[in-house]
Formats: sequence, structure tokens, C-alpha cells
Amino acid sequence: MSESPSPPSPPSPGGASPASSPPPRPARVVLLAGILLGLAGVWTTFARHPQLVGVDLKVYYVAAETALAGGDFYAASPEGHPYSYVYPPVTLPAFYPYALLGGWRAAFAVHTLLNVACALGVGVLLVRFVERHRGSSLPGVDRALVIGYVALSLHSVPSILYGETNFPLALALVAGFWWLEETGEPTKAGVAFAVPAVVKLFPAAVGLWLLRRRSWRAVAAATATGVGAFAVGAAAFGVETHLTYVRTALLPRLSGEEFVGGLDASAQLVTLRRPISVLFPSLPESAYGLLAFALLAPVVAYCYRRVETPTQRLVGVFATLAAMVVGFPSLLVYFAFLFFPLIPLLYLLEPGTPRKLFAAGAFVANFAFTATTAGALVTATPIPDATLALLDPALTLATPPLYGTVLMLAGCVLAVRRTASTPAHPS
Repeated sequence: MSESPSPPSPPSPGGASPASSPPPRPARVVLLAGILLGLAGVWTTFARHPQLVGVDLKVYYVAAETALAGGDFYAASPEGHPYSYVYPPVTLPAFYPYALLGGWRAAFAVHTLLNVACALGVGVLLVRFVERHRGSSLPGVDRALVIGYVALSLHSVPSILYGETNFPLALALVAGFWWLEETGEPTKAGVAFAVPAVVKLFPAAVGLWLLRRRSWRAVAAATATGVGAFAVGAAAFGVETHLTYVRTALLPRLSGEEFVGGLDASAQLVTLRRPISVLFPSLPESAYGLLAFALLAPVVAYCYRRVETPTQRLVGVFATLAAMVVGFPSLLVYFAFLFFPLIPLLYLLEPGTPRKLFAAGAFVANFAFTATTAGALVTATPIPDATLALLDPALTLATPPLYGTVLMLAGCVLAVRRTASTPAHPS
């Protein structure tokens, strides 16, 4: 396979022609359910947890304010807030303008507009992905559902209401895949992929896909951008500040200590390390990550077998990003990084068992909550208390997004297996 993808061509086997486009009903059910749950999440946040609105933005605001005053921004936390800044020093200047707005509420308003704009950008790109390989335009209802899901699903609402950075980073990832797979611009793609990797580190796992695609220019651009960003940060903030970042922000996030003895059921994490820790609570903390990636590696490798058609490449990308999200101790809100290629696959996978499994997994993954959240829901509603006897063990073992991701990966494996009997082109 050459470094740059070939120019766009009519849909090929594994894609869809206008006459054979898979029916959109499963996608519509998944997307509509996600939107309804997200709207319920908006109501719950404002009605019961208003203190969470802007909670992450406050951290960025205080850190920027402290840095401009010459203080230690890794030691600065908003009043009554247990967390401080956890991103690399080079990222902080992006928040300096917020510190000049006179208060965190004004900063939150601006940041919310940015988040919404980026969410809409992600949604538009996803629609373009689907239409490009579906072979026909999506009906208006599907366009609205795709964009609405990106902006309003239960995976999206917390990022926007808390003032997180996930949507600008997700837009960079989706744009990177657009440039890599659709327009043949690997240098742009590499730079785009480097941005979320610099901020949150774990998106560097996208490099696996670049290696599989043998896109050396994208690899070089991503590496140069990442190394350059940290070099600029070291020059601007000094080596000692970076050592502080490693000690106080990076190493605690990489620690597996919270998994020893079994992860707390209330932890807002979507990770394969949770069920491993529940089933094997006495393992050393380093073992949980190793076991998680050992389980994921064969799945990713199998999904990399065939990458000739657009849908096959989407399957490979999904396996990569799913392993990235559930392999690391990711927060539930990081599931938004799977919108691409999750949503395109809902429309482009051919009818059959793989698509049914994938759609079922996407539906289950909509329920982005933990055992603690489920307990509060049962207590506050007419749902029988006996329901907890069934839900509690299942939600202690894993969150619905993790169950859903496993089902979607199973669908991807079956989709690859379906094409395994046909001759493969050189790749």
C-alpha cells in the first residue's frame, strides 16, 4: 500500500452503492437513544449537580491566571476543587486569553462556544465520511441525528457542561483521518494527530494505525510536531516545570494503584482494567495495564488484516481507537473519541451479524454511567429496588460503554472474518 491513499473512487466491495446502501434504521435507533439520554443528562446536571457546570474550565482558568502571575500552576486549584492542572506546560498558553476575561464564567461561556463549534465540526465531517462512501446523500433526519448525537449524547454533554477539552481534540483526530484517508494529505494528518497526543498523551496510540497504513510522512509529521511542542515547552517554562508535570500530573495518571483490590464501582472510568481488577484483585498494579493490552492486541491485529476498502479501513481505525480508550484508564467522557469511526460504521457496515453486533454494542454504550449512578437512579425513580440486585454486579464488573465496546469489537472481528475468504490485495 502506498503512503498516500489513492484518489477517491466509486464505492468498492466493502463500501456501499446507492442501490445497496444498508438501511439506516439501526443507526437511527442508536443515535436517537443517545440524544435522549444526553438531554436527560443535561436536566440531571442542572437540577441536581449544578456545581459541576464549568468544573474543569475552572481548573484551566485558575492555572492560566496563576501562571501569568508567576506562580506554580501545577499547585493551583480552584477553591473547593481537589484537582489542579494536568496537561503539559506547552498547552497552558492556549488558556491565557481566558484569564484576561475577568472571571471564570466569561471564560466558560467562550469555551462552551468553542466546544459547540468543534462538536458541530466533528458532526459535519462524520456526515461527509458517510455520504462519501455510502454513495448517496443522507436524508435530512440522519444528518440531524448524526450532528445531534455528537453534540448532545450522554458521551458529549459532560464534556461541554464541565468545560472539558475533548471536542477540540476530537475534531483534530477526525480531521487527521479525513486528511489521511480521504484527501491524501499525510503531513496535515500527522500534525493533526499530534495535537491530542501532546495534550492527553494516550491518543499517541493512533501511531499504530499510521504504521499499519505505512504513512511514513504522517508518522514523521506527528513525531516532529510532538517533539517540537515539548521542546518549545521546555524552552518557555524550563526543565524544572516539566519535572513537576511528570511528578505531580503524569505519573499519578499512569499509576495502576487504584485497580489493586478491585476498582471502586463509582470510578468514572471506561477501561478493560476494571473487570480485570475485579476478577483478579490481588495482582500487582503494573499487571492490569499489561493484561488489558495483551487481550486487545490480537483483536487489533486481526482487524488490521484487510484494509483495501473504506469500510475495512474504518474497522481497523475503530479497533485502534477502541483499544486506545479501553486499554488505558480512560474517563467515561473519553468515549467521544470513538465517534469516528463508530458513527460511519453504523451506516456503512453491510447487513448481517457483524452489523447487528456493532449496532447493539453502540446502543449499550449509550448508557454512560456507573453502578453508583444506577443506584441513585433507582432510588429517585419508581424502578423497583430489586433491580439493583441484577445491575450492581454487572456494573461493578464493567460500565455499559465497556460492554458496548466489546460487542462492537466482536462485530468488527466478524466483519473482517466475512472477507477473509476473498483474495487480499497487497497492502
